[in-house]
This record gives sequence, C-alpha cells and structure tokens, in this order.
Amino acid sequence: MHARTAVISLAILVLGVGLFFAGRASVSNAPNSASNSAESTVVNASFSPLSVDFTTLTTGWALGTTPCHKDSVCLSLSKTTNAGRSWTVSPLPQSLLHLADRKVDGTPSIQNDTLDGNGQLSMNVRFANANDGWIYGSLDIPPKVSDEPTGAFEPILWSTHDGGLVWKSQRQSWIYYEGTVLDLEVTADTVYLMAMNKSFNVTVESSPVSRDRWRVSDSRGLYTPAGGGFLSGAIVFSGSRGWLVEGNDRGVSGSAQLSKNGKWVPWTSPCYSVGNSLAVPAAATSNDLFAECHMGGFASPLSKAAPRGATWGSTWLYKSVNAGRTFTAVTELGPQSQYFGPELAVSSSGTILITKSNPQNQNLLASFDTGRHWSVVYSGNVIFFHFINTNEGVVLDERTHGPNRLIMTFDGGHIWLPIPF
Repeated sequence: MHARTAVISLAILVLGVGLFFAGRASVSNAPNSASNSAESTVVNASFSPLSVDFTTLTTGWALGTTPCHKDSVCLSLSKTTNAGRSWTVSPLPQSLLHLADRKVDGTPSIQNDTLDGNGQLSMNVRFANANDGWIYGSLDIPPKVSDEPTGAFEPILWSTHDGGLVWKSQRQSWIYYEGTVLDLEVTADTVYLMAMNKSFNVTVESSPVSRDRWRVSDSRGLYTPAGGGFLSGAIVFSGSRGWLVEGNDRGVSGSAQLSKNGKWVPWTSPCYSVGNSLAVPAAATSNDLFAECHMGGFASPLSKAAPRGATWGSTWLYKSVNAGRTFTAVTELGPQSQYFGPELAVSSSGTILITKSNPQNQNLLASFDTGRHWSVVYSGNVIFFHFINTNEGVVLDERTHGPNRLIMTFDGGHIWLPIPF
C-alpha cells in the first residue's frame, strides 16, 4: 500500500532469509535483543499488529495491541532485528498509553476499531532509519457528556529520534481537533504529514527526519469532499519523486506531485478522465506508476475516455511510464460486481499486489507479468500490504477471532509465511 522501497544487497537478503528459516526459535524462548532497556520484554504471543514497517530486511517495527488488564488490551510496540525470527517490546510513554486506554462505550479507544472512520488503519508506525520514527493516526474520543454520541476522533502524532528510547508528542495546532492524520511518509531526509485542517481542507507539512521542525508545504487545491464517506488519503514516494491523493468514495478531492524544488504542485490523478475514482498510485520506479481505476464516477455515466469494451463500474489496471504525466489502461481486473481495494503495491521488478473482496474476506492477488495473469497468493482478510524491496513484502491479516497476523514474503510475493510473535 505504502510504496516505499529500499536498496538492499543480495548478501543481506540471503542473510535475512537464513535468519528466518534456520531454525526459528520459539518466541517464548527467544533472547531479549533489547537488553539495554530494563523495560523491554519478549513480546506476548497474543500481540495483535495494527501496523508494521521495515527499514532494512532484518530490522522492523510493529505497532499493535497486547492483553494487559482483565479482558482488555493495551497499545504496544515491538521490534525485530533478525527478519522477524524474534521480537522484543519497545516501551512507549505512559501519556500515549493512557490515550489509547481511554474508555469509549466501555472499551479502550485502541480496541474500538482496527480501522478508523476513514477506512484506514487507526494507528500506524513509520521509521525512516534506525533512529527516526513516528507513531500517527487517530483514536476515538470519549463523549463529553453521557448522552453525546460517539464517532469523533483525535489526531495522534508522536516522534522518536533515538530508536524508540524516547517518544515526544508532536501537537500540530492546525489539524482539525476531531480529525485524523491521513498519512505520513518519508524520503531519505524529509518526513511529510497530511491531515485535515481547521478550515476543513487538507494540509501537508514537512520536517527534516532527524528533528522536529515542521512547516507547511504548498498544499493548494487540496480540498475535502462535499459529501459521501469519510475523507482518506495517501502519499507515495519513489526516490526524489512523490505523489499524493485525497478524497472519498465520491472521487478525488485533491491531488499533487512533489516538484524538484520540494513544493507540492497540482497533478492530475490517475483516474481523472474515466470517473475520477480515488486510486492510490504505486511506484515500481520513479517513472513507472500503477493504479486501479473504476469506470465511471459518482452519479456519472461511463466516460468516453474509458478503454474499449469497458462497462460502467468495472475496475481496470492503469500504468504510467512518464512519472504520472499520463496513464493508459493495461487490462481489466473485474466487472462491477467484483470489488478491488483502491490501493495496490508493486515491487521494483514489476510484481503487482492487489486485494479482491468476497463475502467472507479480502484476499491478496499477485501478478508477475504486469497484470496479464493473476493468482491468489494469500487467503484472508488483508487490511495492509506493501513491498519493502524487490523480494520482501509484508501483509496484515485481520482475523475474526484471535489476534491479527503478520505475513511476510522473502521471494518477491510467490510464497507468504506467517510470522509469530
């Protein structure tokens, strides 16, 4: 989903796969690799990941929930330094834990919804490197009076610059106080934050990754929908190039690309000419982008620009070979009766991942020939997926009973393996 890439040598890849397959130790017996912190412990086997991010093949972070009080769960952060073979708890500040533990309708805020009202993961973790990271998203707000309805959210943004030893709250006065952080993504030296502002439009801020020095980026033309579902959005980077989209089920409200001088400038979103459906592009390279487009838009007929033979409501794979200046149809993914998520992931080798829903779950599909053929590579209720590099990828599977599962691939998306905590 978040199309982040990393250049990792073949030697590191072989090492990582070796660490994973060479006699995985039981998590309960794994050594504590974070022995410098007196509070660090081996991760509870019932840990349920909500978000996962890897900065190298071997080093990753998982934010989720773990059993704490009687019949309750608490927010928790875990770290691996051996490609998921073992995980240790990385302590979080009490003030953040308190926010996640606040009761809303008798349930801890972090437990109310895996997905927030925007259909996005409610809490996320992102690291730029071994030291600089962020926890962001939203948490339910308890009603101010007993008969007040729930459904409001509080934006959350915390940062660390010492590898998770110290976390600091980053309160942004411009963010709408009952909104959410739509996305946060990083380049080699800059972190970008996108959220709804108090004027009910969308703002992008940026900061150097190594310190908290936020300033507003140029966000002209980023508006919120006039109606429809909740606002959502995403930022995508490949090298020095970046793109963003935001909107809802009625279409794209705003889109922009990162210019050479570091400013966000207006950009035509991938599906604009065929209905303007909200589609998050995925970057194989800084020039090659892919997107899923639904033919037709909200209360609109089939566009004359639709591919030959397309029907209203069908989903098509589109590709750009010029950094998003133009997009052309590649192949039809399915008719109106089949639902494909608005996001996809693509590796630098061209392997494409999408999700396809059925009445029971949301499966992960892969194409290894640029969309001509597709196969189900993982069956489950996939709520998050992305490639870390050409060979390594991660999936989060939300299960009806029991904790969420982390699934990983080390061979470019052919085989997916569960990673126990």
